[in-house]
Amino acid sequence: MALSRNFLRRRDPRQRVSFTAILECRGVSQSVRVVDFSASGLRVDGIQGLATGDPIQISFSPDMVLAGEIAWSVWHKAGIKLLPALGETDPAYVFLCDQAAAIEQLRVRAIAAIAKERAGSAGHSGSGSL
Repeated sequence: MALSRNFLRRRDPRQRVSFTAILECRGVSQSVRVVDFSASGLRVDGIQGLATGDPIQISFSPDMVLAGEIAWSVWHKAGIKLLPALGETDPAYVFLCDQAAAIEQLRVRAIAAIAKERAGSAGHSGSGSL
């Protein structure tokens, strides 16, 4: 039985992040890396021993804990469906957006630095002394 392409498509746009969180399932905790998010879910790396449908809690800090379930898992990666989905004013959503903004700011700075370096080296490569 083939899965519909729409079934596998994400409904919400994802934003890149990179930070460590604590994931708990059935009383067992493990450290994972959150790598992207949307209002309805997260993608994490570094999971062990989890399967589709497992109920989880994920902690960004001691006072910021979200509930969800494993939507899919492949090797050490997993998608987490948040239950319930986050609203734009939810403190966890604001935290995630701040993390994404910081990564984007670093990316823009890196691109600007590379462009500046290339512009500087291009200006010197054609000049000769008289």
